[in-house]
Amino acid sequence: MTTSMDFTSFTQTILQNVQKDLGKNYTVYLKSIQKNNGVKKTGVIIKKEGQTIYPAIYIDDLYQKNMTMDDIKIISDNLLENFQSTQLNEEVDLSGFIAFEQASKRIAYKLISGERNRELLRQIPHKRYYNLAMVFYYTLQEPPFYGRAAILIQNYHMEQWRSNPENLFELAFSNTPKLFPWVIGSIESIMQEIFAESLGRKDTAGGSLPESLADEDKEKIPMYVLTNRQQLYGAACMLYPGVLGGFADRIGKDLYILPSSVHEVILVPADDNVDKEAFREIVTDINRTQVAADEVLADSVYYYSRKKDKILLLL
Repeated sequence: MTTSMDFTSFTQTILQNVQKDLGKNYTVYLKSIQKNNGVKKTGVIIKKEGQTIYPAIYIDDLYQKNMTMDDIKIISDNLLENFQSTQLNEEVDLSGFIAFEQASKRIAYKLISGERNRELLRQIPHKRYYNLAMVFYYTLQEPPFYGRAAILIQNYHMEQWRSNPENLFELAFSNTPKLFPWVIGSIESIMQEIFAESLGRKDTAGGSLPESLADEDKEKIPMYVLTNRQQLYGAACMLYPGVLGGFADRIGKDLYILPSSVHEVILVPADDNVDKEAFREIVTDINRTQVAADEVLADSVYYYSRKKDKILLLL
């Protein structure tokens, strides 16, 4: 039977179903979670007794106004299956985050929009970069995370460590290229690179370039993707020392930089015949139609000048 159910009733039914299946050793509740760019998501929190790290499973996109109870039961079962497949077998040791001497080796940075995160930036240490902001996080490198889980560093973390933004910047600027090696290539070549990593090839901090720059269709504008091997916050690679300069020297041209998301940027060799305004339209269109709202970086175009060895905000 189809029923007209509001979002609150939907979430409460989900909670009841999951709590009933898991039993009294678990606490299941809802939490509104602030994401990047001011996006708020509703997460189902499943906390096992005694655990300090627990997952949030977002359910906003699962809701539809006209649903049957059977539909909601299927969603509840899928959430439970998702949780059971990802739950940790043992407690994660976060002692390395508490002690700054240890935490300092895992502090990295990512780039986010400065304009869309004004409220967030009041709460966290950061360094502005044009209309972007470099923010800092502690990366969990141990299994099962392998760098894909992180703790965003807040002002109170920095105060507890008796640190400051400049100190965090120096550490992150040194750590990030080592923890998240860069890669430049076509989408296909990057996927091959990541697949090779999943088979056990060891990361190197030096990054990698496309094997051939001569195979491009001459009638098309050549475009390359710059990201990291993990494809996580890879837009930060544009600030790695020597990466843009080395690539620009290899192709013999300056570079347009299109921020396609927080996870990667697109590099386009500079050409006098290129319509720069069209690039901004491309970026804006990608951000509106292809990228999740909390993963948008900027509706801007940047430019790397070989002569100045500097990134410029172009549009």
